[in-house]
Parts: sequence; structure tokens; C-alpha cells
Amino acid sequence: MVFLTLRCLMRKKKMVPYPEREWKRNMYRRLAWFARSRVRNCNKLTRRFVKRHLMLTTTGNNGRRAQINYLFSHRIAAGCAQHGVQYSSFMKSMYESNIALNRKMLAQLSVYEPRTFQSLCEYVKVKHTEQVQQGLAASLTPTPSGVITRDMIGKVYK
Repeated sequence: MVFLTLRCLMRKKKMVPYPEREWKRNMYRRLAWFARSRVRNCNKLTRRFVKRHLMLTTTGNNGRRAQINYLFSHRIAAGCAQHGVQYSSFMKSMYESNIALNRKMLAQLSVYEPRTFQSLCEYVKVKHTEQVQQGLAASLTPTPSGVITRDMIGKVYK
């Protein structure tokens, strides 16, 4: 903000008995700019209207946020289903791979950048197959001597 003169820099002061009260009234007027009829003009009605309106907007924020998160999750799930990946495994492998994309960005990618999202799905598929192969290799390695596993006990009692 550029001030050309010192007068513009200084706050315009009115000579009123209680400047704080006047400032508060102006604040309520600014917040009630969209109100109609007497609600905009009468201080008492304006104050009541603004307080009620602010209360209603803050109570509605939680539901709106939940709806938005629901929408993001469903868009990502639809993109994953299109490429043959489960949503839960997709999100888990993204987290394990330290790919820091939040749900909003992933939803944007699934809708507006399908090829980028497809490459992410392919990465997840490769990562999943590597994990499965590592798990199979770990299960095929012999157990050390002197260690008894539940699988060994299950084979004995069958």
C-alpha cells in the first residue's frame, strides 16, 4: 500500500465521545452489508443479526469439511478402480513411499490429470508386487535352529 501524503497515512479520526463504540458499530455494519431493511440500519438489530449469522456459519463448517473429504475420497477411489487398484492399498503405499500428496491434490489429479494419476497407480502396483515377493521370500527362508513357530505346531497336531 502506497501512501502519498502523511495525511493519508494517518487514521481518520472522528471526534466522538466513545471511539471504541463507534468503531464496533462500524464493524457490525461492515459484517452486515448484505442484510436487508432495518437489520442493516439499526445497531441493535444489526448486532443480533451478525452474531447469529457468525454462529450459524461456524456450526456449518464441520459438516461442509466432512462432505468435502468424502468427495475427495470417492474421486480417488473412482480413479483407483479405473486402473485396478484398491483405494486402501493405494493410500497405504503412497504413505509408505513418502509421497506427500494430500487427498485434495490426489482428487484433482484423478479428475484433471488422468495420466499422472495412472502413473501413480502403476507405481503402487509395482510397489505392491515387490512387497508380495519380499513376503514370499521371507516365508521361504528356513527358520533358525531352536525356534518353534506356530506353523510348526499346527503341522504337528494335524
